[in-house]
Amino acid sequence: MKFKNTHHVGLLIPSSDTVMEPDLWRSIPEFIHLHVARMYMASTTIAGEEKMLNDELEPAAQRISSVEPELVIFGCTSAAAIRGLEGDADIAALVERIAGCRCITVVQAVLAELNKIKPERLLLITPYLGDVTDRLRRTLMEAGQPVIGAECLGLDSDLEIAGVSPEEIKQFISKAVKTSKPTPDCVFVSCTTFRSFEIAQELENEIGLPVVTSNKSAYRSIIQCFYPRAR
Repeated sequence: MKFKNTHHVGLLIPSSDTVMEPDLWRSIPEFIHLHVARMYMASTTIAGEEKMLNDELEPAAQRISSVEPELVIFGCTSAAAIRGLEGDADIAALVERIAGCRCITVVQAVLAELNKIKPERLLLITPYLGDVTDRLRRTLMEAGQPVIGAECLGLDSDLEIAGVSPEEIKQFISKAVKTSKPTPDCVFVSCTTFRSFEIAQELENEIGLPVVTSNKSAYRSIIQCFYPRAR
């Protein structure tokens, strides 16, 4: 497909996220310009994410509004999920009101991908602590996703999460799939600062299952927004 025109997309991410921005820059066509506003987050914990949402979301949305974006991506999967689907929708509504354009959260982007796949046995993989993972699991189930299990690395720092190599991620997921009972038919790998987008296709080929990741979902939501016929 030949892409035309220039589009401006705002991206709201935690201050310590070092992966989502380069993931998207590597993937989006040159006609889509990415503009980033960061929200200070001290730790990848429920308390740290709640404080970020309470203190940083509105100012970040105000800053991103100055570039007059056509679309804003809220780029933190776990923060969007900790308050359930209603809280996720509230985040998008607040950003839309301030920025004056559509906002898609990563949770919404992920659910759109999962709704296309229609899994019957979804395995959740995260780098988070157990309680953060459980909040996300509950939000996915609230959305009707059949989560059969969840495996997490137990990390509470974005920099630690970003420090996990793609090969280590692949090994962790492969083991989780092999030991899961029942056997999953789809895997969702959460977190925008987890380097899973890089190895998603390779992992799909290895385990023979569709692999949805936060950043791959965000990328596809951007493309679909401007080019609905693109795949």
